[in-house]
Amino acid sequence: MTRLSDVLVNSQASGVYLLEDSSYLEEIPRLAKAQSFEFFHLEGRDIRNREQFLKRAAKALRFPDYFGNNWDAFADCLTDMSWYEGDGYVILYDHFALFAVHSRDDFETALDIFKESTEFWRNNGKSFFVLLWGTHVPELSLPGINL
Repeated sequence: MTRLSDVLVNSQASGVYLLEDSSYLEEIPRLAKAQSFEFFHLEGRDIRNREQFLKRAAKALRFPDYFGNNWDAFADCLTDMSWYEGDGYVILYDHFALFAVHSRDDFETALDIFKESTEFWRNNGKSFFVLLWGTHVPELSLPGINL
């Protein structure tokens, strides 16, 4: 199993990962900071639909006031991030399964945008990681990672 500390040092490993172990979630901000990365915590405990997701994501990622609360604006903000000075980005999205179960199509759209954003930053030599933690969703095929 791949370890997060090993992955964060390689911008080419940027991607969306499923956290296999939640024992040390509080270590993620420290690991991100050690790489001079911006860290964001997206709490998904109450997210059941697109509107809730976009609102919570905008707040967690501290998007600019002009954020348009739609998928295009979400993608635009994730591939801009010019209002941050970090050398990379780490998003911990916990309790993601509620959104995946209640609004599967919208969850998959969010996941696709996360994947496209990690690819964008990888191609531009900057690290971008999205870490999903929560109840296992059987149909979800993502690489696993441990802390």
